[in-house]
Amino acid sequence: MSSPSSSEEAQIQNLTLTLIPGLPNDLAALILAFVPYSHHARLKSTCKSWKLYLSSKTLISLRQKHLNFSKLSHLLCIFPQDPSISSPYLFDPKNLAWCPLPPMPCNPHVYGLCNFTSVSIGSHLYVLGGSLFDTRSFPIDRPSPSSSAFRFDFVNHSWHCLSPMLSPRGSFACVAIPSLDRILVAGGGSRHTMFGAAGSRMSSAEMYDIGKDEWVALDGLPRFRAGCVGFLVGNREEREFWVMGGYGESRTVLGVFPVDEYYRDAVVMELKNGGKWRELGDMWEEGERRRLGKTAVVDYEDWDIPGVFMLDRSDIFRVMSGSDNALAQGYELE
Repeated sequence: MSSPSSSEEAQIQNLTLTLIPGLPNDLAALILAFVPYSHHARLKSTCKSWKLYLSSKTLISLRQKHLNFSKLSHLLCIFPQDPSISSPYLFDPKNLAWCPLPPMPCNPHVYGLCNFTSVSIGSHLYVLGGSLFDTRSFPIDRPSPSSSAFRFDFVNHSWHCLSPMLSPRGSFACVAIPSLDRILVAGGGSRHTMFGAAGSRMSSAEMYDIGKDEWVALDGLPRFRAGCVGFLVGNREEREFWVMGGYGESRTVLGVFPVDEYYRDAVVMELKNGGKWRELGDMWEEGERRRLGKTAVVDYEDWDIPGVFMLDRSDIFRVMSGSDNALAQGYELE
């Protein structure tokens, strides 16, 4: 195990309080760096020096330097309800530990936030958009899309408000590009979980520059699409933003009950060619399933193709490559 660098030692020595009695602060800091993040919230109340150290950037740099990537635990963030009134929770699957996060900043005029999207880059968690009710709108019981953006800093354990999106949206495709410090969003609408249908749809897309705290408009999707899922495919030079499934136009049954028209296809934005979209064929056959199920994307920096899993009733499907018609439709559900 290598010893802390001179810059790290200087930061550690700046701690005027002793971390662990009887041990030098640099050694104590290294020991505490191995404590999983899911336990930090409880340990901060031990003493003032631990609270200062566990809320410092020195801790992050020590963990990145001395902990093997395979030893780090990938945290799962769960939002039981509206995160502005109910605390989100982190679950550490490796250490089987739960850790509550503070609620997001609260706006007294809005409530019932849902269908938002969360992504993580580095030591930050971003919560974007969603659908909510606004007491200042009329009628009050009609949900509205949100353009708000928030960032949670795992170092100081606090939320920060960011520049809002150019277009308010919920139920949209979203993906983070850590290497570029960018976030892409596409599609979406205003549907709320309290209503099984209705709500607006949109086709616009935009990109967030983390360093500039700025949103920039991109070419929109070929057609309206909400309730879709997004993920990245390819290496750094050939990266593509995939948007799959969702719903667009709607029809009515007996002229009264709205029914969604679900998409079976996917569209792809080639990031290196000016962000142009191209359409792919259907991802599953007619009658095989009505719509895209609950989807999870698992990705690592050294993967060219992320693991995309979909829950369809009691079955779990995965997007696979190498099928006979892969050239026509990219990837198909196997």
